[in-house]
Amino acid sequence: MFMGLIKNEFIKLFSKKKTYIILFLFIALSGVFVAVNEVSENNYLKYNSPKYRISNMEENIKYQKEYLDNIAKDETLSKEDKAKEIDAAKESLNSMELTLAELKKSMINESEIDWKKDAQTQLDSLKEKYKTADENNKANLQKNIDRLQTHINHNIPLDEANLNKGFNYLLLNIIVVASGFLAFGLILFNADSVSTEYNPGTLKFLLIQPVTRVKVLLSKYIVMIISSLILIMVTQLLFCFGVGVVKGFGSLNRPILAGFKYEFVVEFGQKVLKEIPNSASYIPLSEFLLKAFLLEGIFIIVMVSFIFMISTISKSSVIAMTITIGALLGTNIIYMLSTTYRSFSPYIFFHFTNIEAIITGTIVQETRALQFTINNVIIVSIISSIVFILVALGVFKKRDIQI
Repeated sequence: MFMGLIKNEFIKLFSKKKTYIILFLFIALSGVFVAVNEVSENNYLKYNSPKYRISNMEENIKYQKEYLDNIAKDETLSKEDKAKEIDAAKESLNSMELTLAELKKSMINESEIDWKKDAQTQLDSLKEKYKTADENNKANLQKNIDRLQTHINHNIPLDEANLNKGFNYLLLNIIVVASGFLAFGLILFNADSVSTEYNPGTLKFLLIQPVTRVKVLLSKYIVMIISSLILIMVTQLLFCFGVGVVKGFGSLNRPILAGFKYEFVVEFGQKVLKEIPNSASYIPLSEFLLKAFLLEGIFIIVMVSFIFMISTISKSSVIAMTITIGALLGTNIIYMLSTTYRSFSPYIFFHFTNIEAIITGTIVQETRALQFTINNVIIVSIISSIVFILVALGVFKKRDIQI
């Protein structure tokens, strides 16, 4: 009987025009991300092509030589100042000419530079610096050495993060959707899931069937969760696959810096938030994506649980939507205005949408709350979801059957 209730809820869900409208809008939004990524890649390739970089460097050298001539002719400068200016300008010119020579040397053709040679040059330079570096700088140098070595070992171009690849697209979609659209989309999709059935009496019909009220309500909740997860995550994965087939998927081994940690220290009598030196480390894109997917899924569950509670308590879809949107906007406005409130944000699920900052750890800089960690987000989300479900069930069980 319980599975029959779930099946019935899915039938009702897919009989609504709203379901298809929201699905179409999310597909359209995902398509926009593809276009934005493609334009961004084209601009990057244009301004970082060997031909453009060489042309730009030659132009800079030309201006630097003109600058040298102007200094030599400048009679307002003393001999000492003129000599210093000329020496500095010549040093800069030599550096530019060396860079130009390296660009031409590493160029395979007019449209490609041997990134491995460039990476190896950087790697050798870092290794030389490491030999003479003090202990404070050695750890940071070692991280960058490991990063470059990863790129070389796994044949990952240094500029892959700027390309429209399948996995890059998936990460962008998760981060942008979670921070800007996800909460509103879930409200529009789910706010009337329970409340809309009070007035027509369809809920009353369900309650007179030989099933408990808990099962009736849980069937609705399960369908809300499953449909929301599928709508968001399956669409993201399908677009990732589409971009990957056309443009390539990219490497899951691409290193990303994450895990920054901070501490409060007292300086000149003031409490200052400072990054713990060398606390961050490079993790593969695969790990970053898994964490992002996990955080997105958890936010969907806790947000839907909150919407479910409000929709159950309210007897009006308009009231349910007003309350949920009001709560979302209100908490975010207070978050922007109040630093005190921001310090409590690790315990308020509305603020778990900045997935990138949570994974990298930089969310602590914004909130000044050391408790804002991935583990804290998961724990708070689970507890909040359980509370919302229990409140909804408690209210629904005591409600008069004459709805």
